[in-house]
Amino acid sequence: MKVRLMKSLVWSVFLYGAESWTIKSDRDRINSLEMWCWRRLLGVSWREHRTNESILDEMGLEKGLMKSVARLKLKYFGHVVRGSAGELSLTILEGAVNGTRHQGAPRMSWIYDVLKWSGKTYGELKALAQDRKKWRRSSWEFSSASELL
Repeated sequence: MKVRLMKSLVWSVFLYGAESWTIKSDRDRINSLEMWCWRRLLGVSWREHRTNESILDEMGLEKGLMKSVARLKLKYFGHVVRGSAGELSLTILEGAVNGTRHQGAPRMSWIYDVLKWSGKTYGELKALAQDRKKWRRSSWEFSSASELL
């Protein structure tokens, strides 16, 4: 019962707006939050020196919060590319800004995560997303990849 409450109350608040996040170094923070919640639920202190795997085994769960973030982001990508989110969203995604940028490493873009998780080019993803059933199946496979953990 506690697990169901955690997933329905805490996860839903946490995942609000996850479609728009750029996930660079936040992957570790998301996994840390998930494990912190499970430890709090069981009443396990950090001083007990228990591994995350032992906590998940005791609860009979797998890490799943990062996968949920990826699924939401991939679903939203499909909506944007198909034009369901409106033409402005697609224009913003595909548009370019004229001018020069500041020195340093390029900023993290929203599309970078989608390209990294899928291992495909933007053109391939756009063609795949046009068929909703194929995109739904593919996005599920992309978000279940082990590299997300």
